[in-house]
Amino acid sequence: MTVHEIVTKVEIAATPARVWQALSDFPAYRRWNPVIRRISGPLVPGGVLSVLFRPRGSLPVWFRAMLTVVQPASEFRWTGKMIATALFSGDHYFMLRPLAPGRTELTQGEVFKGALAPVMYRLLAGYNRSGFVEMNAALKAYVEGEAVPASGTAVAAPSAEDRRR
Repeated sequence: MTVHEIVTKVEIAATPARVWQALSDFPAYRRWNPVIRRISGPLVPGGVLSVLFRPRGSLPVWFRAMLTVVQPASEFRWTGKMIATALFSGDHYFMLRPLAPGRTELTQGEVFKGALAPVMYRLLAGYNRSGFVEMNAALKAYVEGEAVPASGTAVAAPSAEDRRR
């Protein structure tokens, strides 16, 4: 059986705890996340999230997803489905792996499952992959202290001296 999966990675100059703090602060997504424009719900296994997903060049999609794994500073994943899991579901994940002290590898991906997985993969993989890459870059900029405008393009954050003025 063919696996239909998107996998993206980025190295971030921060501890897994700091990256987790940003990923788990759903209200702050509006400040830095160019792809998941809104997300709400309890970050607990079995919790149901409401997500507004809008990769660049794509129409916005609201969906509900159930959290299947929540391991602070390590991993969280959810499953979203279309009509029935047997028809189509997507398992989305964020995994944090410590590297050298103060560095983390973030892996963000999605596994497409169900009878419609091959079709949905062909339709969505390009938009989703570019969205994941854009989100990873924005998260990296946000966590490393750079300002991230709504477009997702990183710009230099004001220095501490500028902020005092």
